[in-house]
Amino acid sequence: MWLVFYFPMETSYKPYQTAMKKITILLLCILSIIYSCSEKQNKEVKHTFVAVKEVPEIELETVTDSTQKNYDFINTTTNQKVSVLHHIEQTAFHVYNSVTFTTDKIGVLVGGTGLRARITKNGGKTWKQYSFSRFANSFHDIAFVNKSLFVVGESNYIFKTSDLGQSWSVLDTEHFFDVKGIVQFEYYKIRFLNHKLGYISGVQNGHPVLLKTTNGGTDWGVVQKKGLDSKEFAISDFKILSENELIIVTQSGNCYKSIDQGNTWTLIYSSDEQYSQLNAIDFKDAQTGYIGGLNGTLLHTDDGGTTWEKIALPAAASKSNISDILFVQDHFLITSAISFDNEERDVFVYTIDEKGSNLQPFLTKDDSEVFFVGDSYGLDVLQDTVYVLDRNNLYKTVVADKE
Repeated sequence: MWLVFYFPMETSYKPYQTAMKKITILLLCILSIIYSCSEKQNKEVKHTFVAVKEVPEIELETVTDSTQKNYDFINTTTNQKVSVLHHIEQTAFHVYNSVTFTTDKIGVLVGGTGLRARITKNGGKTWKQYSFSRFANSFHDIAFVNKSLFVVGESNYIFKTSDLGQSWSVLDTEHFFDVKGIVQFEYYKIRFLNHKLGYISGVQNGHPVLLKTTNGGTDWGVVQKKGLDSKEFAISDFKILSENELIIVTQSGNCYKSIDQGNTWTLIYSSDEQYSQLNAIDFKDAQTGYIGGLNGTLLHTDDGGTTWEKIALPAAASKSNISDILFVQDHFLITSAISFDNEERDVFVYTIDEKGSNLQPFLTKDDSEVFFVGDSYGLDVLQDTVYVLDRNNLYKTVVADKE
């Protein structure tokens, strides 16, 4: 933090009084800084979840339920109905990053600005908004486990609610790291393998971060990352294969595998392209899966990452960011994003089989009332229902033709 002292020019000649005034102001400033530092040092560090109201820097604001004007159109690829469950007329910075539904009625969106989360309890007819910051920071991901909802993003706090937003608590992760000065956090993904084991990935002051819980999110700790390149940046996404096996992708364009819950890592893919960045991953099992990222990068493996095949995308998607990958039944869904583009993208979601072939559009339309922005960062599936995010639009459809 920089301190700048400004002393105005005197209009009268009073050198003694002026000097004393300057000294007094300087002493007051120094005493204020010492007191502030002392208060910070004496501040009790909470290593458990505490109520949001106990954390002064978090400003919870709740917006009354906003009613959506739901609209339906036909997916011309599957000939199935698509419902628009969420839409904001003035998009601005309302780019939502993640969606999850636990039932056909209960769903959550996170993103936008100001650490914003939106919860519906009636299948998208109304949404209630919760925001926790006055700034432009954003939530990135959500996960339900043991009847609790966890939310992470551009904050050192892990947010939690066990009653769908009626009350919130937070865990400060800053005390995990022995870093002096300004500490910056961005958590990108939170995922659970079961009701106990889960991870959070991201970046802290330019260094990759991986947190782990073994008791369903009650307690979290830092995972050691032996084997990761010293210049590695953020861990952007990961797949939990089993109790011990974990695969991550990074914003440096690398993919690593661990067989000991993330303590040691082996590099299984590294991009040789400049400005490469991997942002998405999903696997059917320990052998078969995809990773993707910037510049339309999509790679397939059927031998656990020993070899990789690059998948050629259509020209319309070749410059996009592969932002999310999701295995559904016997195929994978892939969504993509192109930011700051005012032109409509006819296709931004694709389906591909587990063998790395038969890439096809998944969501298409003829309806001119709906505008596909193609700035999509999240997919979710509940049984045979698929949820697709597109900036602030949320679409609901089905996995395949039910004829």
